Amino acid sequence: MSRVDYDSLTILAAVVREGSFEAAAKSMNVSQSAVSQRIKQLEEKVGVVLVARGRPCLPTDVALQFCRHLDQVILLQQELEGRMRTLIGGADAQHAMIRLAVNNDSLATWFPNLIKRATEELGVRFDILPDDQEHTEDSLKSGNALAVITTLETPVQGCRRISLGSMDYIAVASPELFKKEFSKGVSLQTLRASTCLAFNRKDTIQDQWMRLCFGDSVPVSTHFVPSYEGYLVCCLNGVGWGLVPRIAGNPYIMDGKLVELSAGRDVTVSLHWQASMQSSEILQRLGDLVLEEAKKHLTPDRFRSE
Repeated sequence: MSRVDYDSLTILAAVVREGSFEAAAKSMNVSQSAVSQRIKQLEEKVGVVLVARGRPCLPTDVALQFCRHLDQVILLQQELEGRMRTLIGGADAQHAMIRLAVNNDSLATWFPNLIKRATEELGVRFDILPDDQEHTEDSLKSGNALAVITTLETPVQGCRRISLGSMDYIAVASPELFKKEFSKGVSLQTLRASTCLAFNRKDTIQDQWMRLCFGDSVPVSTHFVPSYEGYLVCCLNGVGWGLVPRIAGNPYIMDGKLVELSAGRDVTVSLHWQASMQSSEILQRLGDLVLEEAKKHLTPDRFRSE
């Protein structure tokens, strides 16, 4: 495209965000037919389908790239408006929205501190996509997010990587469950007969912990609980044993509400911040804030960027 129609991209982003033409029209205060016409014209100009019609409407990879570009332009506009206010005064600009993919355990532990700081210091708002840390980079590659927290160490093409440190995970169970299922000790044999918790079917950290402790893993009867809060409550009330971040599990161990299955056998997961190298100043400053907060809560790693 020789020229980008940003009005049409704004409507496309509304459809992607709201999941339907009707909801997008309502959020933009225009008619549904106007939204449909703009999307159709944009698709004809680009020569590819941008939105798969359905319930909900789903964006194609091309649409996600357009949305990512629009997000970056909005950030640049906010920076320009801020400089203009400094030079000539004027009303405050609207807050820029930054879409991030963040792993669920960070989101439930240390990342809210970052949200508070970034809101106060950068004046931004967040649209956060939660996922497993091993899969958040998919949102960056597809264009659905401007930056991610991921386990992926190799920089995504065109992106800057900052090593944040490591989140340590410990295997825990309630005292009642530990007494019931591990009275003969924690071994592959007793684990095979136990019940464990996993976040979803992409969650492999239980197998990682078993291999760390015993050199192998065994099939375990599993509850899938796709909520950090629900997962932790299930550990506390004895539904099953599971892996939780040490920074979250230690207080419960000290209170006697959880028991560590094998002391000192932490699964260490290195986390990285990845964002486009062609990003705005705001996104670069956000990366610096992320690193500062990570240093306060994560196990020190290399703390270097690429």
